[in-house]
Amino acid sequence: MKKIMLFQNDVTNEEDAVFHLEYSLLIRSAEVGEVYGAMIRKTDAASVAEEDFVDGLCESREDAEHFLCRLAEGLALPMELTALCDDFIFELETEEKQISAQEAS
Repeated sequence: MKKIMLFQNDVTNEEDAVFHLEYSLLIRSAEVGEVYGAMIRKTDAASVAEEDFVDGLCESREDAEHFLCRLAEGLALPMELTALCDDFIFELETEEKQISAQEAS
């Protein structure tokens, strides 16, 4: 699996501790093409404080990069990633259904 860091931000919490957030694109080879995922890593001055990833989020690199951009703009934390991925997949499925319904009519 390949990992490409696309965005990074520094955040200060309520106790004035500074954390560094990294948002990375995960790329895994599949039977046909590639599959993309997302990873968020939160570090403090000492080490990795927390991280999470979702592999196989979508088959479109453009969609995955757009999703990571939204995460970085919203300063999403690793603990929020799974729920945000669920919302993103629901959005993609809803868009596909709307396109299919438009094409059918």
